[in-house]
Amino acid sequence: MIARDRFERTLALLHRAALGDARWISAAASVNSLIRASGHSLGYGKLHPGSDPEVFLARSFSGRQRRRDWEELYFGRYWGQDEALLRLSTLRPDELAHKPDLYTDEEKKTSPVYNDFRRTTRSQNGLFMVLDGLDGCGIVWSFADSMKSGGWGYDQIRDIKRLAPHIRHFARVRRLMMDAEALGASLAELLDNRRSGIVQLDRRGRIREANDQARALLLKGDGLRDRKGSLTAGLPAEDDRLQRLLAAASPPYGTQGAGGSMKITRPDAGTPLVIEVHPVGGMRADYRAWKVGVLVLIVDPASRSRIDPALAAMVLGLTPTESRVAVALAAGHSAAGISRTLGMAEGTVRVHLKHAYRKLGIKGQTELARRILSLEAVRAPPRSPGTCRVSLPTQVR
Repeated sequence: MIARDRFERTLALLHRAALGDARWISAAASVNSLIRASGHSLGYGKLHPGSDPEVFLARSFSGRQRRRDWEELYFGRYWGQDEALLRLSTLRPDELAHKPDLYTDEEKKTSPVYNDFRRTTRSQNGLFMVLDGLDGCGIVWSFADSMKSGGWGYDQIRDIKRLAPHIRHFARVRRLMMDAEALGASLAELLDNRRSGIVQLDRRGRIREANDQARALLLKGDGLRDRKGSLTAGLPAEDDRLQRLLAAASPPYGTQGAGGSMKITRPDAGTPLVIEVHPVGGMRADYRAWKVGVLVLIVDPASRSRIDPALAAMVLGLTPTESRVAVALAAGHSAAGISRTLGMAEGTVRVHLKHAYRKLGIKGQTELARRILSLEAVRAPPRSPGTCRVSLPTQVR
């Protein structure tokens, strides 16, 4: 298979895996093969040093296998000892770092993470790359050792940098789908989703369908609008970029589409819309699938909960984990959705909710959500700089 075919096949698998689990192992194996690494991990979340990790999305792969044992080993034994985590926050977006450079000479001799975990996972000579996520948080793409003799070569670094924007798009779209509790949904089911704005375009870029949230935004016409069946932005420069993104996502037949993101200025609102343009391919079959070419996922930051879990914990006397669960509940997520978002068992979510009920002297979810939402007008305590910059390379499921 020539290099271009291998790259486009990897993109196609990533596009499918962003919307559901069915193709993720195949996509990960294709990434490993393309960059000739023995494995890689992808993480998306918040880093709170000294506390439990807040991970939205992360998995580890070796060859064609997901390594749950490595995920469990890292979080169960090594998370609190990893000297490299704080140093990741100094990396610029899209910057590659050699893993040995994130440990001191003394740590290379004594660090359990470097000498035990990274040796076990064959990643002592791997690489890290930090990518921008949503909500001011970050994505860490972590590579195991190179499969080439002599270490990392120019062609491997080139392929990693070429693939990086697509990995960022994959992680961001998957996070949005998780937030919307829509992973694995068909195109028809997405139109019934009430957690995110979703527009479906045909392969000519014309609007076919929009769900209620997206339709309301388009009718308002503040920044993003439906102009005679075409999705357009209000500002000419932003519209030019939007049309380029839509064209790249649905290129001429025989060429793999590419996803992308941008912000849309809204003159009547204080915050811009964030949109993710995603090529459609290989979704769960329904009668619309052959006609839809592009999904546009719309994030309205103004409609998202602004309650800081740290504020809820401080004001209501909850633990950090109880407050994160309570804030997610108030934002409209189900116990199953919170389970997927926070990376914990659904039963554990319900235990934390019961603890919160007991502490607050309330009886159920409605009262808890009302208590959390009452904090919207309270000023949150300041965050320490960089708290939400870097996510983790692995996750316990």
